[in-house]
Amino acid sequence: MKKRSWNFKAGLMASALALGLAGCAPVGTVDVNKAISNTYSVKSAQGTSNLTLELVQTPSASLTSEQKRILDLFKNVKIDITDSKQESLTKASIKGTLSYGSSKIPFHFTMTDMDYTIDIEGAKKPIVIRNSAAFSSQAEGITLTAELQKQLQELTLKAVDSMPKLVGFFTNNFPNPKKISAEEASITVNGESLQTQKLSLEIKGGEVIGLVKGFLQNVLKDEEGLKEFIAVIYDLYMPIVKESMKAAAADEAGSMQMEQVAPFLENKTLAVEFIFTFLKSTLEKAVAEFDQTVDNLPGSEGGSLKEVLNDNQSLKMDLYLDKDHFTRKSEMEMNLAVPAWAEQGIEAVKITSTSEVWDINKPVTIDKVDVSGGVTDLVSDSGRMTASKFVSLLEPQSDLYKLLKNDLKITKKQISMQVPAPGDDSLSFLPQPYNEQGTVMVPVRFVTEQLDAEIEWDAAAKQVKITDPLTGSVAVLTIDSKEATVNGKAFALEQPAVLVEGSTYVPVRFVAESMSAKVGWTQETQTVEITRD
Repeated sequence: MKKRSWNFKAGLMASALALGLAGCAPVGTVDVNKAISNTYSVKSAQGTSNLTLELVQTPSASLTSEQKRILDLFKNVKIDITDSKQESLTKASIKGTLSYGSSKIPFHFTMTDMDYTIDIEGAKKPIVIRNSAAFSSQAEGITLTAELQKQLQELTLKAVDSMPKLVGFFTNNFPNPKKISAEEASITVNGESLQTQKLSLEIKGGEVIGLVKGFLQNVLKDEEGLKEFIAVIYDLYMPIVKESMKAAAADEAGSMQMEQVAPFLENKTLAVEFIFTFLKSTLEKAVAEFDQTVDNLPGSEGGSLKEVLNDNQSLKMDLYLDKDHFTRKSEMEMNLAVPAWAEQGIEAVKITSTSEVWDINKPVTIDKVDVSGGVTDLVSDSGRMTASKFVSLLEPQSDLYKLLKNDLKITKKQISMQVPAPGDDSLSFLPQPYNEQGTVMVPVRFVTEQLDAEIEWDAAAKQVKITDPLTGSVAVLTIDSKEATVNGKAFALEQPAVLVEGSTYVPVRFVAESMSAKVGWTQETQTVEITRD
């Protein structure tokens, strides 16, 4: 579906969160409801932002060398958005860098209608995700008619238009935190001097439970507001539900189901009242049992949730609103400290962010990614998108490749399969290997897919083709033949590939080593283990 750019989405989330926590009552001269409405009326803008994640380490923690390496690498991670442009709700571009350790990875992202293109340093070509391809005529067995595809694609635009009402429901019922204030402030945004209203709030962890309880109590009192909220959701999603039901009515069972629910779907008043009654009874029970439920919620190290939600957790936000109640600048700091993290060497997590926005609802032109040299199309590409396939799109010497493969080890694999004893069917629900005269035979599709490889079956030639995106190797095996090839070079097999009840079995050592994996064998448990770094 259509989405806004990361920068503006992050800004909207931060602003909406702060304004939502501010409650419905005006704070000083700040009209919170108007500020919320304006948050979702931004159709175009330019800006900058940054987000920093800092891991405060526990000095006394006893860590392995690997744990210490990872903590040192990611103790300070930063995303800098140096240039963000939103031309419309469906067109945006972002330029920035991801920084961690001593590495910096520049990136350039473009959203145009239903396509997302990212040019990130280290990728062999810009990567394209054609989101419209997600709306294919068939999706998980559900027929998507042309009308249903159209409605799905338009859903985000409709949702944006509905956001002021939806978010307004929460802000109207959310209690004000203890610390909230507004004052005049002079700031400079993109060289422009502005007189703004600075809305500041701070929430400690110890306040959260009380704020949530107060919100639920207020929602129970606001029956009219709850019904209006449900009605907005109905208008937003019911056309899609109805069209889906029509598509499902093609078969006899679907037709009967449609006849049963059609009166309910067509009658908005009836549907809203039914949902309202259900939600109200659920909320009444939740409020009545709230204190007991909270007392029983576990925290960490056997403690309670109340003990975790203490004043070591905090959120501070400053929003700078111009005379039209648009957020022009924001600053946020969040501190999290969970006792259980100390064992992993993390005393606390600190998240900070800032953003500035200008040219709101003025003409803005995005900076498109240069695709003249070709692209890698993820969605239209054949086969599954796996960690190994994604890493194969990167230059091996790039920081991004090293980050994903060497530091995060996202391509590391470990597969264990036990050869069952004769007559033992306790693990029959799992793919099972078997021993053929000292050679362990494994189901090739299961093993190759676990190793993120692609497998093809040629029924006419009775051949299995295995393509490993990470190493680029291509192995071909023929049923009942003791000869196989890897990248065109012939290899002798210990046992031929065979068909067993419709599944192809091959010698484990060949299929693993053809993809640079290692094979281990534990005699006591009759277990074969395949590992790859």
